[in-house]
Amino acid sequence: MIRDTRYLLPGLAVLFLSLGTGTSQAFLGGLLKRGDDKKVLSAEELSSQESRAAAELAQARAEENSGKIRQARDAYKSISRNYSRTEAGGQAKFDYGRMLEASGKQRDAFDEYQSLITNFRNTPNFSEAVKRQFDIAEALRTTDKKGFLGVGAAIQPSKLIEMFEKISVSAPFTEYAPKSLLNVGHVRTEVGETAEAIQAYQSVVDKFPDTEYASDAQYRIFKLRGVKAEKSNSPVEDRAQVEAGLDFVNRNPEDQRADEIKSNLQRIEERSMEKLYNTGLFYEKSDKPDSARVYFREVVKNPSTPWAAKAQQRLNALDNLPQEGAVEKKAGFFGLNPLKKDKVEMRTSADEVVPLPAPASAAPAPATN
Repeated sequence: MIRDTRYLLPGLAVLFLSLGTGTSQAFLGGLLKRGDDKKVLSAEELSSQESRAAAELAQARAEENSGKIRQARDAYKSISRNYSRTEAGGQAKFDYGRMLEASGKQRDAFDEYQSLITNFRNTPNFSEAVKRQFDIAEALRTTDKKGFLGVGAAIQPSKLIEMFEKISVSAPFTEYAPKSLLNVGHVRTEVGETAEAIQAYQSVVDKFPDTEYASDAQYRIFKLRGVKAEKSNSPVEDRAQVEAGLDFVNRNPEDQRADEIKSNLQRIEERSMEKLYNTGLFYEKSDKPDSARVYFREVVKNPSTPWAAKAQQRLNALDNLPQEGAVEKKAGFFGLNPLKKDKVEMRTSADEVVPLPAPASAAPAPATN
């Protein structure tokens, strides 16, 4: 590392000469400007800057009113950069974002509004800036436009999620926070990130309970739990959907969607019992009668489904076979049934989970007795 400034100064001189007079002045001005940003201004200096910024802001607005849009936009940008600590500078930043938005540069406008609400928390334009941010992000989420040369989306889902998350963090006490988190869930759902979408919706329920946004989030959790359950051979996913449905019904008994969920609970229970019954058949055919009994007995405990009678038939057939005496100890293996209020303890140890049936083309699952 060169520590002697005798070697540094000639190098800077060569750099400035190679850049040219105008460029070198701009470069040096930028260095000085960054130094000014860190400088502590006296009350007199700040007052002087405020006065100059206000005068330039009035001139910029006059230009905008007279139709000199480009000049006004450049002036707003200059004021917001040169007088970043003044109230007029904050107002100019909002106006610059507004004009970027009007010219179709929505993402640049979003960033200007973000800078405004981050650095000018007391700006009178705070609420309007947040609203404009949300409108920009929502328009990008719902647009039919394509990306460059008509390929792909107009904006990447990850960037869209980032925009909505910034809004929720910047304005946590406004309506745009839960609305933004709901949209994070929407975007993640659309790209197939089911677990992450459920997490986003759950954050709405946790942070904004007893609101219409929480109700919407709970309903969407119920639906997404169903998507996971449909793709899974495990009854655990069915139980998770049942619990999500009951949670919605208990919190929103007057909501019309509660009736829809209630009507679906029996179907979900039947789907869960079908999975358990098929698993029992798998173990029976694999010559593992003791494991098969565990599943069949669980199905029989829920007589409201047609699978209960079939499971009882299989148990009757297995009664003629020798038992190892471990079946009764495994009763309640699958945990509490939220619909039946079973008086059993839930098993939580990962090594106690009985394997699910393997696909027809795969090797049989190892026995668990």
